Amino acid sequence: MRHWFMPPPAMRRLLPEQRRRSAPWIVGLMTFVSLIVGAAGVAVIAGVSDLRADAANRWSLQVTGTPSDALRAQALLRGDPAVASLTPVPEADLRRTLRQWLGPAADALDLPLPSLADVTLRDGAAGAALATRVESVVPSARLTSYGAELRPLLATLQGLAALAAGLLLVLAGALAAAVTLAARSSLDTNRATLEVLHGVGATDQQLLAIVQRRIALDALIGSLAGAAAATLILLLALIPARGLLAGWSGGAALPLGGIALLALLPLAQALLATAVARRALRQSLAGTL
Repeated sequence: MRHWFMPPPAMRRLLPEQRRRSAPWIVGLMTFVSLIVGAAGVAVIAGVSDLRADAANRWSLQVTGTPSDALRAQALLRGDPAVASLTPVPEADLRRTLRQWLGPAADALDLPLPSLADVTLRDGAAGAALATRVESVVPSARLTSYGAELRPLLATLQGLAALAAGLLLVLAGALAAAVTLAARSSLDTNRATLEVLHGVGATDQQLLAIVQRRIALDALIGSLAGAAAATLILLLALIPARGLLAGWSGGAALPLGGIALLALLPLAQALLATAVARRALRQSLAGTL
């Protein structure tokens, strides 16, 4: 096992060093793009998980009737054992939000605003049955789930996460194809030397080890360089935007599990490049020597 990756030093010196090799640049670029795409996908998945957990038991009470209707609906919910808490939204906050959309015209229009309240249910509570009960007692009241309101957004974010995963697969395929071409190019460049070695008794495994070691080291160097560049870009992008770094619901934008997977990605890219190069070299050697 050791000899196909670490041939003797005397055999390693038989191949001339090439100053311009494409493998490090190819692997480095693919690793850089893969880490950026992977980090974006992990952040989106973490955000979806945080939003779903935060909206699980949260509901919104909206009353478009009179203030007495709002008080009746709030009293009904406060008296229900399924409700953990109910927090009315001040009208000043509603008008401040409206002013952000309409500007100074919001004060001049004096638009009627519904009465809103944030409702948190206990775990396992039947929110749909409670909403039906509130609407039957106070017809102008509506109790809606945060999860239902966020469902289109969550579906879109899940689609973006799936797109990121698909892009990673496409990048892996592109890396495999590029490394295959680079391996065959290296073999063609050193074909004369390899033919001489084969003629004096060197086996295919020994010849394969000579070329593959160089490509494996190039892949590892390129992968580490691409990972360093991607890490720098991510830090420069996220550190100034502390809101993004903190996550959408107060958690980490990149959870520890996601960071661990991203840390393994450069190694996976290098291993993939080495395995693909070994397969391509073996096929080329079998067909020509």
